[in-house]
Amino acid sequence: MEGAAVDVHFDSAHLFLDLSDGQAVSFPLGWFPVLQAATAAEREHFAISMDRQQLFWPEIDEDVNVPALLSFHSESAGRRGDSAGDALPSWPLADFR
Repeated sequence: MEGAAVDVHFDSAHLFLDLSDGQAVSFPLGWFPVLQAATAAEREHFAISMDRQQLFWPEIDEDVNVPALLSFHSESAGRRGDSAGDALPSWPLADFR
């Protein structure tokens, strides 16, 4: 899944990402502990980068990479049907040997 961010909004349990191709994708708010702990006003004060590939919440110093987020959504949808599920994405592990 690819796309450019157009808007972000929330309900009590999800982050919703609106994309330039008209799709809207939801993610469990639990994937974003900083956003989950933020107030509604802090969540609503965000910026989208000029290339529309990065989301940033300046008041809480949180940023999200849109292509990475969409890749986890696609991976999760392939494993569990057509939703991202509530499980945390499987982040790649670094090998520091």
